[in-house]
Formats: sequence, structure tokens, C-alpha cells
Amino acid sequence: MQAVEFESKSYNGIIEIPIIHKDWYDRPVKVILLTDTKLKDTDKPELIRFFDRFNADLTGYQFNRDEANER
Repeated sequence: MQAVEFESKSYNGIIEIPIIHKDWYDRPVKVILLTDTKLKDTDKPELIRFFDRFNADLTGYQFNRDEANER
């Protein structure tokens, strides 16, 4: 397996291969995505942001299955 490393930005789900690697155009490739920057809170989906902010201290909480299943 051959490997080429380059930096690029994605636009609407498309990552451009630089012209210096044009011999890789139209070939099947395996892509591994890495980033040096931490994901900003606003870049996360709304549900993930909700759970990131939700903190519940359950220290000392005792779960009772019978009480939970009482109807």
C-alpha cells in the first residue's frame, strides 16, 4: 500500500487532492481524517451540545429495580 500525506480543507463533504498528487486522481483510495484543532462547541450537533452541558451528580444514588418497575 502506498501513502501520501497532504493538508486540505473540506468543502461540503469534498476533500481536494492537490495537483502535485494528480496521479492519485480517479483511483480508489483509503482516507483517514485527522485534525489538529479541537472541535468547537458550535460545530457539534445540538443533541451532543445538550449532553455536554448536562451534568448530574449521582453520587450516593441507589437504584432500586423493584421501585422503578412498580406500576
